[in-house]
Amino acid sequence: MAYGKSIDLDESTHILPVFDPVLRTFSVQLWKGSQPAGIHGLVENFSHPDDVLDTIDEFLERSGVRALTEDEIGKLGGELIRSKGGPDAAILELALKHPQLFFW
Repeated sequence: MAYGKSIDLDESTHILPVFDPVLRTFSVQLWKGSQPAGIHGLVENFSHPDDVLDTIDEFLERSGVRALTEDEIGKLGGELIRSKGGPDAAILELALKHPQLFFW
């Protein structure tokens, strides 16, 4: 498994982006306190980060957690890409370091 950086939602709740290189699927672990509280993508087949982003708020609501802000959605998308690695992650890193090359 490959992990992105966790995203804190409050003092005791965070989400952890995950890519499974064997199944080639994405998921997000929900942690409350220091305990796992659910996995978004355990039974689903999320082959693209957008699959996760489109449904994460529903999962969080069912888990008793607030929806993500736009900024958190952006961070989660980036961390899902980073968790997979490869060319997409390299392009993302380059775009973040040198935005003038990508955004006019």
